[in-house]
Amino acid sequence: MAIAMTSFALLVTLPFAIPSTIWVVLFVYAIVKAVGSAPEQADPFAIVLAIVVIVTFFTLALAVAVTLLGRAMTPKRRKRRA
Repeated sequence: MAIAMTSFALLVTLPFAIPSTIWVVLFVYAIVKAVGSAPEQADPFAIVLAIVVIVTFFTLALAVAVTLLGRAMTPKRRKRRA
């Protein structure tokens, strides 16, 4: 039940956490780009890479949380007596 509740809570928060994090990263990128001396356009590869890293991070965080909860809840095996 704890694994299901944790998975549900994380899956409910992901649609809010991922876009918010992407917005913060792009906002910081825009500020750094504006303050910097480079008059170039924003690098599309850097933007796509940032989005991929953010989505991958949150997906792995969900998988690690479920794995750790599942491992903690699984009873340890006992030796069989012959």
